[in-house]
Amino acid sequence: MIYDILGDSLFNILHQAGEKLKEEKYVRVLAHYDGDGVSSSIILLKALERLDIKYHLSYIKNLDNEGFRSLYEEEADSLNIIVDAGSSQIPAIADHSNFIILDHHFYNKTETSCININARDFGINGTRDACGATMAYIFALALDENNRDLFPFFMSGVMADKQDIGGLSGLNKDLYSEYNSYKTHHTLNLEGTISDAITYSIDPFFDGLTGHPDEVKKFLESNGIDPDKNIIDLTTDENKALGNRLALKILENNVGSDAIKYLEGDVLYFDNLGFSSKELNSIIDGNARIGLQSLPVQYFLGDNSAGNDMVANVKIFKTKLIDYIYRAKSDLKEEKYLRYFYAPESEMAGPIAGAIALYTVKPDKPVIGFNSGTDDVKISSRGSRYSVSRGLNLSEVMKTACAAAGGSGGGHDIAAGGVIPKGREKQFLDAANEMIKSQIKIF
Repeated sequence: MIYDILGDSLFNILHQAGEKLKEEKYVRVLAHYDGDGVSSSIILLKALERLDIKYHLSYIKNLDNEGFRSLYEEEADSLNIIVDAGSSQIPAIADHSNFIILDHHFYNKTETSCININARDFGINGTRDACGATMAYIFALALDENNRDLFPFFMSGVMADKQDIGGLSGLNKDLYSEYNSYKTHHTLNLEGTISDAITYSIDPFFDGLTGHPDEVKKFLESNGIDPDKNIIDLTTDENKALGNRLALKILENNVGSDAIKYLEGDVLYFDNLGFSSKELNSIIDGNARIGLQSLPVQYFLGDNSAGNDMVANVKIFKTKLIDYIYRAKSDLKEEKYLRYFYAPESEMAGPIAGAIALYTVKPDKPVIGFNSGTDDVKISSRGSRYSVSRGLNLSEVMKTACAAAGGSGGGHDIAAGGVIPKGREKQFLDAANEMIKSQIKIF
């Protein structure tokens, strides 16, 4: 039972939020636009449908106070459920009270009359042990234990937020142990035929193989591996042999151990959905990254007509992202305490930074991605567990450096984002370098 996992304080506030929700006939759901946020929204919308509560879903792309307030006030008179964001944005809507927040990011405590449920306030590590989908799932379970069948979307959010790297921990692990009823297969973190799996692989990213089908063909031939065999059909020995060769390929870039940890993992088979956990994550996150969040939401809420386009979009996203990763890597600027690049699309900056930081460079410095719009510059940053263990906290870096450049930012210690006025990148970089220098004492 969810109460036994959560204990009094967290369960009670979720129950309070649930009772407030049940008084409504209509609610607005505001979800962050990425894979974790979209997974969270699917959980919430399915739970709302089961309560016969009507809803309207909107995605949060602008987390600065002005942009967030503008989005919120479109339906300020309705109960708003804000998921995978919200705690840091409370000051922007402090004069309102009719909202429930389900969040896991760092934030500065702010007095509010709303119901703010942030994992960190209950001693839960929001970087490793709970994501937005975790918070949505426990809320759904507190509403009704029968919502346990929404487990696949909890897992897709965990994977989108990279909280499965190295194995689940904390609340995520507890939920997995209690509610997973699916067949599990420990295998390489790939999907499809071996040839396609490597060619289109982003997590893990194989520098020199990913995006290069001819090189993949040579690699497989030289190792005597059948390119047309499906990953799930590999024997234990074949899986191990291919994994060892791919690990050596990753290690050629002198990257950290986290990159190797993500080479393999437990893949779940969601027979009721027709997708594995790896495929489900790719579908939801891939569509989100090209601005088509609504397709997987439509499909998993029952609109089968969205299925073909939803699946086809995954390769479109991966092809585009792979090209951007190679371009960004070739243009990567090196500073004493960080690396940075410019991304062509704001939704791509985070995945690009993540792939570069994890799979193509040493783990000693965070990677910053800029995307310049008409009036402002959106920023995504990614670090490594190695740097975090030495004191790096990108949430604080982004908050301080963005403020120094006239903007705002925040997030996790290992991954964070922000926005600054156009043309203020140097001020941001100067402040970020100093902040990182102060955090990591021995560099």
